Amino acid sequence: MMQLNIWGEPSIKEAEYLVYHDESVPNKQWLLIGLLFVPKKEAHILIEKLKYYRQKENYEGEIHFSELPKKFGGEFGAKARVARVWMKAYEDALHEIAYFSALGVYRGSPAFEHKRFSRDFHAYNRFTAMALKAGIAWHLGPKDYDRLNITFISDAKDRNTTPDPGFRDNFEGYIPYRAELDSYLNRLEGKRYPEVFISDIKLLDSSEEDL
Repeated sequence: MMQLNIWGEPSIKEAEYLVYHDESVPNKQWLLIGLLFVPKKEAHILIEKLKYYRQKENYEGEIHFSELPKKFGGEFGAKARVARVWMKAYEDALHEIAYFSALGVYRGSPAFEHKRFSRDFHAYNRFTAMALKAGIAWHLGPKDYDRLNITFISDAKDRNTTPDPGFRDNFEGYIPYRAELDSYLNRLEGKRYPEVFISDIKLLDSSEEDL
């Protein structure tokens, strides 16, 4: 039941979130999609924390999982030490601010309907939208928002440099369309789900954006 304000009008509970998106394609069988949900008004807390640990180790380069050194000691282990303390900080406290979701798609499964996706980017976009829908329901559903405004921030470099040209697509148009459609369909079915608006999609180089 919607609450009323002091004037007897419906009170709308809304929030603004930044959703950080990245993907990994370790081989032809798997597609991995990760999303980090961050309240816009609290993003500075996470950014300052990550920067603080960078400064402690005096390391400013990009921190990518596949490029972490095998050892934590010495000058060349600084990248790994920053990654380790970031994970520890998330485990200890930052998980209460930022919510992480991952979707793993096994394309080698007999249940995967290859005929539904004539191009690779069709599957990529669809599963990204599914990950977003599930993340909203799982992480933000309990907060009982009526309206959700999202800025979707994706790693431009990973997508633009992929060897598969099928991944260069209409991603920027499809994700807002599908997110708003999924929101509408859920509410049409009587499910408690916020009205979703993706106000902006930003494609940023991950080397310039820690979140």
